[in-house]
Formats: sequence, structure tokens, C-alpha cells
Amino acid sequence: MTLNNYHSISLIHANSNVLMHNGLLNLTKTGGFDKVVQANNETELFDKLNEESFDIVIINPSKDSNFSENSLLKLLDEFPKQKVLIFSDVKNESIVLQTLEKGIQGYLTFECDEEEIIHAIFAIYKGEKFYCNKVLDIVFNKHLFKKDEENCEPTSLTLRETEITILITQGNTNKEVAEMIHLSPHTIHTHRKNIMKKLGLRSVSELTIYAVSTGLIEA
Repeated sequence: MTLNNYHSISLIHANSNVLMHNGLLNLTKTGGFDKVVQANNETELFDKLNEESFDIVIINPSKDSNFSENSLLKLLDEFPKQKVLIFSDVKNESIVLQTLEKGIQGYLTFECDEEEIIHAIFAIYKGEKFYCNKVLDIVFNKHLFKKDEENCEPTSLTLRETEITILITQGNTNKEVAEMIHLSPHTIHTHRKNIMKKLGLRSVSELTIYAVSTGLIEA
């Protein structure tokens, strides 16, 4: 897959590992990329982000890469509109869930192949979210097993709730959804709260993962 049909994408790779960065450089030879810059440490990353803009930050928040979870939190705090793709393991499921709750656009593991990496970059660049299957499994299992064990009834949405869920996870605001289906923004807000409560979710990011997991929208 190539990105030649889209204008050049700029990436900054927050990872001090030379082999991993060279691997990313090799992937970007597929075309459609303007620049791929490496940041070897946290200071270098924030200096570069303050100097120029990048479409996506690719980061591995681990000591081996010279970055940490705090680096990621600082990135999200200082550059809240910055699109971020995480490369990491999923050994600690609680950390994965906490990270996703921050609104991360993409999350891949080291087992993902080249095509999946390119798909992730492509999706995030377009404003979509992309999580590999291992990450989706963690989120899906969280909601599956936190239910009351005595209650085996599945959680289901009404047709209207399903329609609203799809529109919300496609990036539409309450007002935009209201205009699309001819309801008031207040009604959409109420539906949205009910959907979140029914599914046991707390953020649009989690709702998006649910929608992808259940096939309501494509990853």
C-alpha cells in the first residue's frame, strides 16, 4: 500500500533505537512522505515539535527507547492536537487502557507487520483511529469481564443509539449529528450519555474502539 494519492506526510519518530528508525525509514520509501525525523530523547522531541509541525508523532514510551509514560503524558498535555501513534508491547493491560483513555489516535505492537503499520499511518493522517487486534482484544475483554457474572444478557443498543454511535465515532459533534438526523443537540447529548452508561464507557476513544470491535465502523 502506498500513500502517493495524498500530499506528503511528515513524521517524527521518538525512539533512540537506530534499527527501529531505519526500519521506519525503509517503510516510508513506499512514497507519500515528506520527511521522517528522529528524536533521540525527550528534550530533542519537544525542541523539534516547537520548531516545526509534524503530521504524526510515532513514539515508543519505554526506557529502551529513551522515552517514558511521562514523556507521552507531557506530549499530550503540551500538544493536545498532535496526532500520536504508539509502538509498544501490551504486557501491562492497565497501562494500555490508561493510555487509550488519553485519546491516543493509534496503538500498535511490535508484532504488527509492515502493511499494518502503513495502514495505521494512513488512517491517523486522515483523522481516523487505528488500533491493532491485540489492543482491541484488551479493551473488548475489559468490558466483557467486568459485567456481573450472574447477568449473561448481552448489552445491546437500539437502532437510534447505533446510528448515533456510528456518527459520533466518525468524528461528528453533537450539533452535527443533530442536524444529520433532525434531532435537537440536547437529545443527542442525552442519547450519548445513555450509550456511554449502557456500554460502561467513559470516552469517545473507548466508544470508537467498541464500534470497531463490533463492526459498526471500519478500523
